[in-house]
Amino acid sequence: MNDKNAVPQDQRRHPRRPVGTTVDFRLAGAGAPRCSGTIADLSRGGMTFRTDAPLEEGMTLHLALSRDINIRGEVLNVCGPVGGQRRCGVRFHKIGYVRTN
Repeated sequence: MNDKNAVPQDQRRHPRRPVGTTVDFRLAGAGAPRCSGTIADLSRGGMTFRTDAPLEEGMTLHLALSRDINIRGEVLNVCGPVGGQRRCGVRFHKIGYVRTN
C-alpha cells in the first residue's frame, strides 16, 4: 500500500461502494461557507470524496447527500496538494433523515 493514510479494505466495518456523485457540505459553525465535492466511495460508516475546499484532519462537517439525508462527520485524513483537488476521508458520527410529507 503506497498511501500512508489508506485504510486496508479488510479493516473497515462497512464495505465501501463506488459512487461518483456530488456532495454538498459546510464546516461546523455559524457563517461557514458551503462547499461541494465528488464522492469516490461511500458506506454506512463514512466516505471518501474529492474537493478543493481547505479541509484539515479533525474538522467537523455537515454533509447533505440529498434533500432527505443530513450527516455530521469528522475529517479523518486529507491527501493531495493544498490548493488543488484533495482526497478527504470522513467518518460519520450522526445520520439524520428528514421526513417530507
